[in-house]
Amino acid sequence: MAVRIRLRRMGRKKSPFYRIVAVDSRKKRDGKYLEKIGHYNPMTDPPEIVVDEEKALKWLGYGAQPSDTVRSLLSQRGIMLKWRLKKRGLSDEKITEEWKRWEVLQIEKRRRKAAKEEAGKEKEPEASPVVEEGAPEALTPEAAPEEAVSQKDEGVESAGNEEEPGEIIEGGKSEISGSGEEEENKS
Repeated sequence: MAVRIRLRRMGRKKSPFYRIVAVDSRKKRDGKYLEKIGHYNPMTDPPEIVVDEEKALKWLGYGAQPSDTVRSLLSQRGIMLKWRLKKRGLSDEKITEEWKRWEVLQIEKRRRKAAKEEAGKEKEPEASPVVEEGAPEALTPEAAPEEAVSQKDEGVESAGNEEEPGEIIEGGKSEISGSGEEEENKS
């Protein structure tokens, strides 16, 4: 039996909530599962990810293959790192040391991201007027009349080529009067 670690959808319509489960790969997405490993709620900000590390490592040890999304979620929690280190045969002390180093890097990454977002919020009001100043230059009042004149010229040319009904064509007869005379001649 091929075991996968994947998401099982729960929750209401347009409010997804997922359980992270170990399941036989032949079962349906929301079918019967072997064991619940955790849950994932993407609707909160930041998304809530809860994983029982012991269960996840146990199923990975049994040979369960995580889906791409679950692999990403486990990586965010540092569980895939621990699994790779265990597969290499490192001692528990070295694994703990590496994991702590990874955790410090994640904290620094979050701080940089938060600082970048704050800097972006401060620059947004300044950036908006710059964009607005550049936009009127492209559409100056001088360029607008030239475009309007060229459009009028095109309209005049096209109007001259078309014949309008009721125009005088030959010998001072209009199309409307010409058609009436032809009917009289036929009778």
